[in-house]
Amino acid sequence: MRKLEKIHIVLISGALLAIAFILHFLGLEFWKDAALIITTAVAGYSIAKKALQSLRMKAFSIELLVTIAVAGALIIGEYVESAAVTFLFLFGAYLEARTLEKTRSSLKTLIDMAPQKATILKNGERVVVPVDDINIGDRVIIQSGENVAVDGTVISGQAFINEATITGESVPASKNEGDQVYSGTIIDHGYVEVTAEKVGDDTAFAKIIELVEEAQEAKAKTQKFLERFANVYTPGILVLSVIVFLITRDIEMTLTFLVIACPGALVISAPVSLVAGIGNGARNGALIKGGEVMENLAKIDVLVFDKTGTLTKGKQK
Repeated sequence: MRKLEKIHIVLISGALLAIAFILHFLGLEFWKDAALIITTAVAGYSIAKKALQSLRMKAFSIELLVTIAVAGALIIGEYVESAAVTFLFLFGAYLEARTLEKTRSSLKTLIDMAPQKATILKNGERVVVPVDDINIGDRVIIQSGENVAVDGTVISGQAFINEATITGESVPASKNEGDQVYSGTIIDHGYVEVTAEKVGDDTAFAKIIELVEEAQEAKAKTQKFLERFANVYTPGILVLSVIVFLITRDIEMTLTFLVIACPGALVISAPVSLVAGIGNGARNGALIKGGEVMENLAKIDVLVFDKTGTLTKGKQK
């Protein structure tokens, strides 16, 4: 499901759910039930679709249990439960997508900071070339306000370079002949000529971007656990529901058991927590690589800061 479609379905099902509660307070029970059934259909379609796809792959997913539970709720007339379960599950999936979007947005910010062109000295003349065309050993010229395009050694000139993207240090570092400079940093003021030692994907800045990309692909431990949990929990609940029916011979009680056993709150908890943490970090200027990092932060009881300016906003008082 594309992002735009998912937003629309979440909004529509949420609005229908709100309308159903308004109709309940107005005493219009028939129309309330109709709104709840429509909510279930709108929000539950994508869930049922995923459940069928997992069945084709011979996998027992949470979506399968939710679909069965929702169908059971509709059969026994528990329309509030069917609508609430499908909406919460869909809302959780939307928040999970938002989490990924936020980490991708942070990555885009990093990529935008990488220089696209650079000036090199070729046959005694200055030539502006794409960063991808720079070779090891090229003499790169960098002036005030420009981004450093390579990792290398200063062979001429002097400059103050903002290396916050690499070191986190807010105070510009003085660079003279023989000092190292890194791609993605910015010359605050000055002029240097640098011999390119690492270019393209081999630079320190490119490695940082690569680490963030890899972190985005990795799911948090809680999310991985929920996937493993679904493979055991779903068939387990289905077996238990059959046992309940065999003991009670009451189909309504069996379906009620399925509805109660549907882990809607558990499914929504992980993406909600992650999107809140990553979102707050982004608003406060902290780049968080992924959900697993957020989980590990909860285990921290000591923080060590080793640089001047780390705990300030970089503004003089």
